[in-house]
Amino acid sequence: MGGVIEALWGFFLNQILAARGQSNIELAWMYGHEYNDFACIGPACEWDPATRSGELLRVEVKSMIASADESKAHFDRLAKELTETDLLAVFLWDWVHVPDSSASAVIRVSPQVKDHFIGKAIDVAQLRDALHRARGGSFVEAGRCPDGCAASSCTHTGEPLNANQKRERLSGPQASRVSQSVSYAANFGGLVRMLKCSSPEARAAARAICRECETAWAFLSFVHRNFPGEELNHYSKEDWIKAARELGLRGIPADKTLLVERIRASGKEYRKLLRALP
Repeated sequence: MGGVIEALWGFFLNQILAARGQSNIELAWMYGHEYNDFACIGPACEWDPATRSGELLRVEVKSMIASADESKAHFDRLAKELTETDLLAVFLWDWVHVPDSSASAVIRVSPQVKDHFIGKAIDVAQLRDALHRARGGSFVEAGRCPDGCAASSCTHTGEPLNANQKRERLSGPQASRVSQSVSYAANFGGLVRMLKCSSPEARAAARAICRECETAWAFLSFVHRNFPGEELNHYSKEDWIKAARELGLRGIPADKTLLVERIRASGKEYRKLLRALP
């Protein structure tokens, strides 16, 4: 269903562009095995996907189901492979009950998009990579490949390795397989998982980027408003106490969960305070 939603977004966006008189601009589906799902084609141009001639930008589309315990959507494209114009579009959807006026006992559901994020892919990648490093991960450096590749011809440069020095993508070094039976770890780039911060170092890395980069902050906020448990755990108890005091709340609960519930129930804008934390 996620694939259907992604394709329909492109289809209906073209319908909207046409209805608004933008007949010279459209989204084109990227065929073959390209990373991006769509290319935005400019006016009166002949499009050449190989050279990007005729393109204004490209868009990679991801979808996440809100009720899943763990999102399966991954954004694991290497930062060096992204351009300044590449966009990342993420749609959060879920099944909702469809009202049925008949006497039928059949429960009918329909997919519904609940929220979305669209922003520069390179900015999200920089946030992802900073948190990967903060968790003890690394990236293969030229001349220091686990496979012993020559620096000038190494195809693994920039590949992510986890804290145990195991590869996170199939295209990583063969010497860094997880085991004989498991090829790679596949945790890198999970759209929700990649934002987890369980250490002061990770929290500091996230804050430094989100204070300076609006796209990174918008993506973090998108995930946190849709997955409240992730937001609760992203910040330490001390962070939440600081936010509560800034909001002027009294009788601050000792329990972290109750404290966060109190802050959210206040109806005050607390995320700006969390973003400004040193």
